[in-house]
Parts: sequence; C-alpha cells; structure tokens
Amino acid sequence: MLETIYLANPRGFCAGVKYAISYVETAFQENPETPLYVRKEIVHNQRVVEEMKKKGIRFISELNEVPDGATVVFSAHGVSPEVVKEATERKMKIGDATCPLVTRVHKKARNIKDTHQIIYIGHKGHDEAIGTMGEANMHLVESPEDVEALQNKITNEKPLTYLMQTTLSVEDTKNIVKKIEEVFPYVEHPQKDDICYATTERQDAVQKMLESVDAMLVIGAENSSNSVRLCQLAKKTRPASFQISKKEDVDPKHIMDSKIKILGITAGASSPQILVDEIVEEILKHFPNATVSLFPESREDTMSFKLPKELLKQY
Repeated sequence: MLETIYLANPRGFCAGVKYAISYVETAFQENPETPLYVRKEIVHNQRVVEEMKKKGIRFISELNEVPDGATVVFSAHGVSPEVVKEATERKMKIGDATCPLVTRVHKKARNIKDTHQIIYIGHKGHDEAIGTMGEANMHLVESPEDVEALQNKITNEKPLTYLMQTTLSVEDTKNIVKKIEEVFPYVEHPQKDDICYATTERQDAVQKMLESVDAMLVIGAENSSNSVRLCQLAKKTRPASFQISKKEDVDPKHIMDSKIKILGITAGASSPQILVDEIVEEILKHFPNATVSLFPESREDTMSFKLPKELLKQY
C-alpha cells in the first residue's frame, strides 16, 4: 500500500516554457482585436494548449493554414530559416517565442555552417531538431550506432564538430559524444554542450531520488522529449516507474501490483503545477493515508528569461 509521496524539485515549468507561454499570452492581450496564430504546440503539453484555445488563441500546423499578413507566433521549440522566410515573404507579423537556449544553438549552427561539418545529436522528427537542422547541413545521430554509420559520410575537407538538442538524456548523450570521439578523434568539441540547465537539473533531481523511492511517476506528454528522458532514466533502476499526462491516467492497480510504498513524482518542463496538483489529488483518492512532501534537499528553479520590449514584428 502506498505510504509516501515525494515531490521532486525542480520539476515542471522551466524558464523557457514560462517565457514562451508569457510571450503568447502577452501578445494576445496587447492585440485583442487581431487573430493570433501559434505555429505548432507552444509547448508540448495539451493542457496548456487547450487553455490557450479557450482564450481565443489559434493553433496551426503550418503557415499555409493562415492568410497573408496574419499574426503568427513561433513555438518554444524554434523554427527553420525557411519558415521565417515564408512568413516574411507573406508579410506576416511575426512573434518568436523560441526558448533563448534553443535560439543559442541556432546561432551556433549559423556561425559554423560554412566552416564545419556538423553532427547533430537529437531525435528525428522532434520540432526542435527540425528547426535547428534547418540552419545548416547536419548529420543527425540518435545513438552510438548512428555515429558508426557516418564513417563514409564525413570527409576531411572541413573540420568536424557537433551540436545537440537541448532536452536530451545527459547520460545517453555522453555515450554518443564518447563514440564520436572514438570514430572521429579529430572532432572539435564545443566550449559548452547544448543540453539546457532545466533538463540537466530535473534529471539530477530524479537521479538523487531513485535510491529512496520504489518508483517514479513522471508527469508529461508523450511527445515531450524531456519527460520521456526522465522516465527512461528512472526505469533503468526503478522498472515500475511510469509516465502519465493527466489525472485520468492514474492507475492505482499499477501502484498496488508493483508494491510501491514510496512514490517519487516529477514533471516535465512543459507540465504546469496545476496538473501535478490534480494528479496528486487523484492518487490520494485511492490512497488517502499516504503523506505528501517535498523530497529532502529539494530546491527551487529560479532561472527566468525577460520578454523583449517588442513582441511582434513585420520584416
């Protein structure tokens, strides 16, 4: 029977997600008479998207779904130069809610696209990977085996370096970088890797909890890369760990069958605190005697990004 619930900290919204959500909501409030479109999910959380839709914010998959001159905000994951070009040519008013840490990777790609061959460590099809890889020719790798397969594609004509998606597993990425070093010993290492502070800190917090819990519950959408990585990390040593995205997904049978007495809970960087509260409340309906507290030595995430003075621009 479940006895204890520990909440991880930091958990939930990171500075980049808060920035993106604030960007869209502020732009909407400042231009209430103009339809505001957001390309893709502003962040990978359906709860957040649905709340924005209720306010009147409209979501699209591609720019061809809106008229010329429309007001469009790009999501936290960033977009490729081709998307920006299309919006500019169609005289759209553009807002860029890209996480500043993702923007930093884009700038690095632009700075070296003509001088280096680039390996991109990321997940095929992820919005962030698509946007970043649109900045330059890159070789995508998701595993050490993918690195091996590049031996006949990398030449000696230009120096070689690598970039990475900001939401990767820290441990898995280390293994891929190690393989890059083995296969291409002349590779130039970036001064700093691209995995964002929030991803690293949330993974560190889970790692510290694993010895003290029977399983971890990760709250996050299936398409949230950082949430998936958190669950994968937990399952390596606590196989009963699981991931859900809403209170309706709570399965007391899994908790009982897995004999989970101490449950750790964390949330991906795009999961709001209200979702955590709802899920904890649902769990307590089934296990009313369980106690809930912050995991000892937890700490708050105090990072923040300031919005630009001008949110919407016409180029």
